[in-house]
Amino acid sequence: MDGTALLRELFTPDEYDAVSSHADHLGVTVVEYVRRTAAERALERLHLTEAIETQALHLGKLSIPQVDRARCGGGASSPALERFLDTLAHPTEGG
Repeated sequence: MDGTALLRELFTPDEYDAVSSHADHLGVTVVEYVRRTAAERALERLHLTEAIETQALHLGKLSIPQVDRARCGGGASSPALERFLDTLAHPTEGG
């Protein structure tokens, strides 16, 4: 099973079409688009974690920042992509 087949199972047909459209607009494959998006989100989470830790050291308390997750293309976000990225960020412990 190639990456595209796996993504077609993960996304609904409408979600896959939206992701495919974003990938086409950027001139990359769907697999590369998802890979880059996942990497970008991982870096965002890393930077947020570092910012929270720095703030906690200076203020002695933690605050949870609001995160704008609707950044795909024209502001429309794919629920399946969000579930996929959440799974990457928070894998199940039972595995």
